[in-house]
Amino acid sequence: MKLIIHPGLHKTGSTYLQHVLNDHHAQLAARGVWYQPQAAYPAHHDAAWRILQGDEEPLVAMIEAARSASCGTVILSSEDLEGALYDDRPLHAIDDAANQAEVGHIEWHVVLREPGAAFASLFAQLQHHIYSDAFQLFYDIMRRGFAHIAAPMPGSGTPYWYYAFDHLADLERLQKRSGAPVIAHDFTAGSVFPGSGLLERLGVVDAITELPGAAARNARPCRDDIIRGYVSRIAEALPDEGKQARITNGFLACLESGLDNIATYAEMVGDRYADSHRAALARFAETSLRSKPDPVG
Repeated sequence: MKLIIHPGLHKTGSTYLQHVLNDHHAQLAARGVWYQPQAAYPAHHDAAWRILQGDEEPLVAMIEAARSASCGTVILSSEDLEGALYDDRPLHAIDDAANQAEVGHIEWHVVLREPGAAFASLFAQLQHHIYSDAFQLFYDIMRRGFAHIAAPMPGSGTPYWYYAFDHLADLERLQKRSGAPVIAHDFTAGSVFPGSGLLERLGVVDAITELPGAAARNARPCRDDIIRGYVSRIAEALPDEGKQARITNGFLACLESGLDNIATYAEMVGDRYADSHRAALARFAETSLRSKPDPVG
């Protein structure tokens, strides 16, 4: 049995890839590759959130479902598993699941996007969930090489978000800590879609017969939508309209300043981590290496 883990990264076309995998669950299963089908959102987020906290049971159940379906390869996909690049708890949970379910081989597949472009896309994306100050995000990433957001959805969902920008350092650390192969895929490579190299490596990309439409892309919203999203996040945190009025001018000025400067911040992030990004692709991309789905065992 082989386990393929796809932890994103965030803003690298993960949602589109997950739609492809979920839509073609039956075709992939017929070729020996199991993608646990999801009824609503196509990612394995619910399982990932438990794995991040050290609970191996969702992955054990997923592997056993694959074995029952006579599949020898399992794909686990959630960009929230990006936290495994720095947190040992999910690594321990994955190892425990692999031992219990008699998995013989684990691979990590990550998609890498130019850090500046990833930064700009991330700031736009966060308005769906939390309020993020653009300069604070920029500062954290420039200082540490990553952003960490604790308890973004208190009471439910993921325990934290981790966003990696120093790609070489993160992938070297993941490979050392996990003891498993790490394979990087270039977001801008000429593949069918970002992340399709994962299926090419397994030799099953021809099982994909129809690509999802534009709605499957978690596309970057326009400026007005970003502003509306962040305004909604502030309203959630401060529902009293009178108090909202007291901070509106300062909040909007801060938000507009962030949006006005996001291209500059993105350029600086890109410059800072350009060498790390290129080196990570040079070291971990294995475009010529192919393997086949394992037989059930």
